[in-house]
Amino acid sequence: MPAPKTTPAQAQDVFRPVLLRGGTALLYALLSIFWIGADAKVLAYSTAAFLVLTGVFMWQYVTVDSAPEKSRGAYALGAGLMLIAGIATIFVTTPMWIGFIAAFAFLAAGLTELYVFFTLRHQFPPFRNQLVSGVVSLVVAAAAVVGYQMDAHAMFGIIGGGAIVLAVFGLIAGFGHRHEMKASPAEAAPEIEGND
Repeated sequence: MPAPKTTPAQAQDVFRPVLLRGGTALLYALLSIFWIGADAKVLAYSTAAFLVLTGVFMWQYVTVDSAPEKSRGAYALGAGLMLIAGIATIFVTTPMWIGFIAAFAFLAAGLTELYVFFTLRHQFPPFRNQLVSGVVSLVVAAAAVVGYQMDAHAMFGIIGGGAIVLAVFGLIAGFGHRHEMKASPAEAAPEIEGND
């Protein structure tokens, strides 16, 4: 049975949070590349903003009308932990603790996104995109823990490296949803019927 495709209604629901999440990751990635003299304060505040906004857009993504009800509890947990970690990052002063908190946030997000990918993507095709973002989040979490002794600039680079991948993939997914919004109902109907 062919995999179900995202309907125009689903694409319209998720387009904005997916694109904004990708844009947030892009902004963080650019800061990590071009802010050469970043210190612990820059790392803390930029990472805090990145995590908080990511948590907000994760929550907006799963609360759309077309998302399965049973995905909301898990996603709310992942988004909430991301948000709390972002707020906590404001209050730490060393790259090591910023890295540990970011690792926790990305671990929570990655596990959440892999859960919805493996269990609910047939009910909600946009969740197929969570395989990449989930795996990348887990890699960032592991890298931040392994590099816990690095300075602020290096930690910025570790998290920023993951943000580059998340940004590229998020923006591609967002614009893909934009294209799917324009699909005719006749094109989407056979795929809906085949999704039992």
